[in-house]
Amino acid sequence: MSAKTAAHSGAKHGPDSLPLGQSVKAFFKIAVPYWKSRDSLISWVLLALIIGLTSGAIYLATVFNSWYKSFWDTIQNYDIPEFKRQLLIFVILAAIHVVVSVYNAYLRSRLAIRWRRWLTVKVMKRWLEGDVYYKMQLDAQKTENPDQRISEDLNSFVSGTITLLLGTASDLAMLGTFGVVLWDLSHSVTLTLWNDDTITLPDGYLLYLAAVYALAGTVLTFFFGKPLVRLNFRQQRYEADFRFSLVRVRENGESISLYKGEREENGILNVRFGDVVKNYLRLITCEKRLGFFTLSYAQLAVIFPILVAAPMYFAKIITMGSIMQINSAFGRVQDSLSTIINNFSSWASFKADVDRLALYFEGMRKADEITCLKPSEQGEEFSVSGLEVATPSGEVLCSDLSFKLKKGQSLLIRGRSGCGKSTLIRAAAGIWPWAKGALSYPEGARPLFLSQRPYLPLGTLRQAAGYPGESEHGGRTEEYFRLLGLGRFVSELDNPDETNWALTLSLGEQQRVAIIRALLLRPRLLILDEASSALDEDTENLVYTLLRKELPESVIISVGHRSTLLKYHDCTLSCTGGPQWRFAADASADAESV
Repeated sequence: MSAKTAAHSGAKHGPDSLPLGQSVKAFFKIAVPYWKSRDSLISWVLLALIIGLTSGAIYLATVFNSWYKSFWDTIQNYDIPEFKRQLLIFVILAAIHVVVSVYNAYLRSRLAIRWRRWLTVKVMKRWLEGDVYYKMQLDAQKTENPDQRISEDLNSFVSGTITLLLGTASDLAMLGTFGVVLWDLSHSVTLTLWNDDTITLPDGYLLYLAAVYALAGTVLTFFFGKPLVRLNFRQQRYEADFRFSLVRVRENGESISLYKGEREENGILNVRFGDVVKNYLRLITCEKRLGFFTLSYAQLAVIFPILVAAPMYFAKIITMGSIMQINSAFGRVQDSLSTIINNFSSWASFKADVDRLALYFEGMRKADEITCLKPSEQGEEFSVSGLEVATPSGEVLCSDLSFKLKKGQSLLIRGRSGCGKSTLIRAAAGIWPWAKGALSYPEGARPLFLSQRPYLPLGTLRQAAGYPGESEHGGRTEEYFRLLGLGRFVSELDNPDETNWALTLSLGEQQRVAIIRALLLRPRLLILDEASSALDEDTENLVYTLLRKELPESVIISVGHRSTLLKYHDCTLSCTGGPQWRFAADASADAESV
């Protein structure tokens, strides 16, 4: 398989973006719950303070606008004492402006982290509840990179909402305030043109011109910038895919090194990074076209109000100060009306974040709809009745399987590779959607499932041994480590450094740590899916001897190929071909079929 094929085989991407209407609905669905919760009370106070400071900033802008006229009139009149006074006023206004701006930014950041903390905790809980994180991988349209949705997209959503919505609200307030100022500065006037013709400008003509100018710019911005939404969405996807591929190389470094698969991995990474680069080039090309327009638009906006007001100045209807006041007021109105133009790239990126989160929440909703066969808990037995297990494609692996295991009994599941032993275990664990029938655990079973490659969380080795329960400090952990030949790690049990034990320990050592986990947690139902496959026969003998001794009342189910396992189990379950399985209540009588 080529690198490119390997990189993309089986990949199913969702849509590049959602229709605008769906994005708006998704935004409110994500944003509203926080603001209805009790945890948002302080955030409402912060929001009120932010609005107050923003209102103060708008008022300061009107004061600055009036100051421009007084200051430039002072210069035109050569009034030095008044010039000094205006400079003092400017220093005071500037100091107030700095304080207001800094606290506004600070309170926005405080609001953002509170909202992000609440939203992240809720989403993580939702993701982890009901095996959603696992079921999302089983869905045909797999949700891509859920880690990025939680760690990055939620942060971008919160910061984008606060920045863009408050910024837009501020622009609208600025528009209302300076629209009135601009109207007052543009009374009806009749001007004589260069060819002696006259033109009469109506009241508020400066405001009309600002509106027409901004409207034309907005329409053209949509034309030039529309592809940015799709390209931003794709860029986030390709960046996440590339990062995920790098993480896989890191996590599987030993296997890749043993296979000498560096060339193939490099090819896969180059393909993924190539997607990043190609889309980024398209993105910056689109931004270049948009930048030519928006920067030209902004530069013209600097001179446009002066050109409009110049005839009145040369006609000695207004002063230099009035021109500067008009320029300032026109700029404020034009900026407010041009909020979409000025923030189009940010809005495009924000919509991509909303769309990705919407698809993520939809993925969790679909995962919730995936139902699995849930075991009940009653009595002292582990029982299976009429169990049927199939693959996602519908191939039946197990049909009409029924058996019971009493307290303290053990079962060995055997069969050729690929016959469905591990899938049967998943069904018994209640995490396989394509299963039906009835399962019953012993009451208070606290089931523990140990796989061929155990999961070792980050943290101390003692925490890894006791996962997912509380760490044991009564000395049993040290005792079991020594009994199973891991004595050299006893001194490392409480090492506070977050060692990646999955990389530090060999597979055999990891399996022994998992066995210690079972000995510490003492479940009433223990299922081992080839959990001793990396152990030598002597160590395996020690493991099962310990399990039978320390867990005399537990039901133990093992999956394995070795015939030596038969002597440690009371019963066997063997695949006899196709979906047919045979249960034998006496393992020793079944030994001849091995």
